[in-house]
Amino acid sequence: MYKKLAGMTGTALTESEEFHKIYKLEVFPVPTNLEYQAYGPDATLVEVRKKDEENYQYTYYARKGDSEQKPVLFRRKDYPDVIFRTVDTKLRAIVTEILRCHTLGRPLLVGTTSVESSDRLSAHLKADSIRRLMQILLVRHGWMKANDREEDGRLIPELQPFNEPIETITPDALRKFASSFGMTTINPEDPANLSRLLELLNLPEESADRLKSVLQAGVPHAVLNARRHTEESQIIAGAGAFGAVTIATNMAGRGVDIKLGGEIAEEVISAVNRVLRRAGYQDPFDMQLEERRQALLKADPEQYGLYNGEVKLFLQYFEDMERVRELGGLHVIGSERHEARRIDNQLRGRSARQGDPGSSRFYLSLQDDLMRLFGGEQVSGLMERLKVDDSLPLEARLVSGIIESSQARVEGANFDVRKHLLEYDDVLNKQREQIYSQRDRIFTKLDLTEDVAEILDAEVEQRVELGLTDEEGPWKLIAWLEGVQPPFETQGRLFPTFGLALILDELKKSDDARRAILDVVSRSIEVEQSHTQRAIEALVDKTEEGLKSQIDERVDTLDVFFEGLRDSNEPIRAQKVAEELSGLIRLPLRLNGEQSRLLADDPMEFKEWLVTYIEAQLIALNAARVVGAVERRLGEALGEKITATDWDDVADQILEAAHNLMQRQHERLTAQVERDIDAAFQREAGEDDSSKLRVLISLSQGARAYFDPKTHRQVRQVFNRFSYVYYAAQLLENRTAEDVTDAVMEHLEQAESALQTAWGQGEYARLSHGSASALKLADFGPAAQVFGEERQNEMAAALSESERETLIQAIGSYILNEVKRQLLLGAISELWVEYLTKVESLRISIGLEAYAQRDPLVQYKGKASELFQQLLADIRSAVIGRVFSYQPRRVEIMPTEVAEASGETQTQQVESGRKKRRRH
Repeated sequence: MYKKLAGMTGTALTESEEFHKIYKLEVFPVPTNLEYQAYGPDATLVEVRKKDEENYQYTYYARKGDSEQKPVLFRRKDYPDVIFRTVDTKLRAIVTEILRCHTLGRPLLVGTTSVESSDRLSAHLKADSIRRLMQILLVRHGWMKANDREEDGRLIPELQPFNEPIETITPDALRKFASSFGMTTINPEDPANLSRLLELLNLPEESADRLKSVLQAGVPHAVLNARRHTEESQIIAGAGAFGAVTIATNMAGRGVDIKLGGEIAEEVISAVNRVLRRAGYQDPFDMQLEERRQALLKADPEQYGLYNGEVKLFLQYFEDMERVRELGGLHVIGSERHEARRIDNQLRGRSARQGDPGSSRFYLSLQDDLMRLFGGEQVSGLMERLKVDDSLPLEARLVSGIIESSQARVEGANFDVRKHLLEYDDVLNKQREQIYSQRDRIFTKLDLTEDVAEILDAEVEQRVELGLTDEEGPWKLIAWLEGVQPPFETQGRLFPTFGLALILDELKKSDDARRAILDVVSRSIEVEQSHTQRAIEALVDKTEEGLKSQIDERVDTLDVFFEGLRDSNEPIRAQKVAEELSGLIRLPLRLNGEQSRLLADDPMEFKEWLVTYIEAQLIALNAARVVGAVERRLGEALGEKITATDWDDVADQILEAAHNLMQRQHERLTAQVERDIDAAFQREAGEDDSSKLRVLISLSQGARAYFDPKTHRQVRQVFNRFSYVYYAAQLLENRTAEDVTDAVMEHLEQAESALQTAWGQGEYARLSHGSASALKLADFGPAAQVFGEERQNEMAAALSESERETLIQAIGSYILNEVKRQLLLGAISELWVEYLTKVESLRISIGLEAYAQRDPLVQYKGKASELFQQLLADIRSAVIGRVFSYQPRRVEIMPTEVAEASGETQTQQVESGRKKRRRH
């Protein structure tokens, strides 16, 4: 779609392999602003590496030439990951870290992997949970001191119960345990305990009041979980404020700058600008925030006036920002490693932006999803066997490296999945490109005649080959051509279908049109009845095969049943056994007294009778079905009752009855046609091809009036008395496929030319109706361009006869071309949507191929290709099946009226036959 692909993101480096393999793009890391200032050609900063009080190495930037190397800008401190055995101990460590940083006033951003994790962590920051955690910390410290023990990582059995989830530990249990070693109170607000907590949390004495307030009210925090959309911007604006705590999921709070000290409200800045303007500054809007601060400090406080509160808020913002910077800036805590390093890097990237101080640390557990994938359970089991205390964290940069390599492996696996899906998508994308290119060509190409001609030629060639090789003869080819190109009127004559054109050629061999048409009708009826006779014979043979299968299946079921009945020691209850047998053979079974006694006395002899009963019932049932199918095919009742019990005799009776009925129909139809043909010729003015064609169509159609019981009205029904399709198919016998293809294409090309003329004449007549003298060539639209642009304002009435004919042909060509355009677009749009549904179903189910030791992707490509070829064939069929059906006006031929009494008799016979079939 795009000739060039490019972009910029802060987390693409870990996905460089995927960018290269999929999109053929190289990923280059761009130096940050700090790196450019430190390593650029005109660098003003130098990089300084030092260690903090906890012996962690960190990096900052100082002015070049500064002997004291005072920090100017900072690089983020990425502390090693801390790993715990269980999720609960990990949560305790996270809450403890949050409590310590919040008490100091340092802002925190805590990243979680799900909304559920955010809610769980949020619940642990409430007052009750915080107090319980501090009580456990005090009790543990008190026990260690009372027993003169130091933390060495070994499991202490006495303290093991307090490693359970906090919500399961009660204050009573803590008090009872504390009293056992002389601890009098576990209240964290007790001065002694509060002082001890400051020591355990490594907090200064001045933080005692903030710690006490947290113990009383919990840690105030905000949760970003993509639920509160309207408040997220406000939460993010205050995420860097003094003492702020923000919990965010992977999808919330990413890609934003968190400013240390928080954001200043626009109302406060506006008030400060007014104060500065009053103090004599020309344009305070162009001043930096620091410049405004210095200006306010120099100004007389009396000039603040009504805006004293806003000015204090403005100055307080800078004090808070300085305090936050001194505390180390924003601290980011990750509660779990994501499968992709890119997500973790996004979380870390919220801290230490644009040279601000900041740090990050991930807290993990061996029960996390990523850790369980790569041996977390084995390590956890090892720690249990070695009796390592759950509260002991594993902290080593080596472990962090192992985790990152695990993430790289997961990323590689996910990439393989996406690449595999892409291979599936490539199949559909290539097909989509082909379909869309065809649609674009249809939209933009002016003349689609050649395109439709190619489609028509391919479709006809395929149909002819199939039709001539069909065992039943090429009647299906003729029937298809009848549906593709029905007869239509043009220039006062009737253009025939291909089958009728073959018959017209036969009629030309005789000088007596009446006699020739009668011969054609008679032969058409004979050929159609021969085809029907063969179809009935095939139906009888197929039914016989099914009948044998049904009988064998039921006999096998009886063998199994009576073997079980013979081995059973229970007495035979005839009624119960009969009900079971009726369900097994799926036929109604009612036993009289003699049959019930036979079943009880001699089950095997009863079985022989039952087999005979099954055969008779199934023969009668299948015979009724065949008779019903034959009567529906012939349109009348057979008129003969089928009395035989053996299937061969039944088949012979059905075939003989059908033959007799068709003979009667042949005689009746022939007599009717001989009577109706004179009236048909009288309606026609002459004996040209168009008149003969109308007579042929009129004789093949009948009309009768009957009473509709639903509407209680007399309805006129038009029906086909017989068909010329089978006779026309006989005329194609002994002809080669190439010869037939050429003949069909020549006929359809003539039909298209005639249809073009018909469209042109109809549209010309419509536009000229009532205002022919005032029409200009331009009024005929794009078709008038055949005369050139310079003649568009000429009057249409001034055209010569040949020019008028040229205009009519141009109009017809334009209309027919637009018809083809709409047909192509409609067929492609409709069938493409259906195809997408089929391909999606195939894609869902193709995975089952793996059970057969076949590659699903290979099978998908093969089957999708077959479906696509079928789609193209369906598009061809849809277009060809409609292109000749769009006509200026339909052909109306008067059908031959059939006597009402005959119609009623025929209808009554069919209905009577249906009633008899329902009694079986």
